[in-house]
Amino acid sequence: MSAAAPILPTANAAEALAFLVAAGVDVAVDDVPRQWLAAPLEPVAPPSPASDPVPSAAAPKPKAPPPPAEHPALACADVPALLALLGRFPDARTRPPLLFDGAIESGIWVLIDRPDADTDHRATITKMLAAIDLDWTKAALVSRLQWPTPGDGEPTPQALARFTPVVERLAALSPPRHVLALGQIAAEIAGPDARRASSRGQWFDWAGAKLLPSIHPRTFAGNIELKRQAFEHLKAFKAALA
Repeated sequence: MSAAAPILPTANAAEALAFLVAAGVDVAVDDVPRQWLAAPLEPVAPPSPASDPVPSAAAPKPKAPPPPAEHPALACADVPALLALLGRFPDARTRPPLLFDGAIESGIWVLIDRPDADTDHRATITKMLAAIDLDWTKAALVSRLQWPTPGDGEPTPQALARFTPVVERLAALSPPRHVLALGQIAAEIAGPDARRASSRGQWFDWAGAKLLPSIHPRTFAGNIELKRQAFEHLKAFKAALA
């Protein structure tokens, strides 16, 4: 039988333990002998996500929006086909459309925004033309909207977007040379600048024609100054026709 290990005095045991701790001993017994005097190994850092990216499926590309549907007016080969198209709109069941009235072949247009519920406005426009030696055998009344608006209100952007291509197609099939645009919405067909009140009496290019913004009778009714301005516009329009 082996002899029992000698028991160290407490002071000597404490000194031995302190020596082992200072020497780097962390466990009393290990499975594999360790070389206490060898240089410590550098710790190996785990791979970072940036240096070892995980392959991922490519994000699906967003689908492009479908192209807007072509307005049916663009397919009309002539003016009768354009009028036939308007006859298929639901509004035509209760009232015939007003695309134009008068001599469209003259190349002289009086452009309005919509048919008026007040027939006096149409009579006033006829008188305005007469003041510059024109009538409906020498000019045409053309409307951006082909039916009156509910309650005779101002046309909505949606209604204008729906029917303006019809007027633009009419201009392509029967080109105007000079256009007198009565009212800001009528004038806006030549662009937003033409809609400004400050643009009245100034010429704009539209559809190969010269367009002159002026004042609609519903606006200048009872206003002497606006009537005077409208008459000045008429004189400028007549001078351009000469």
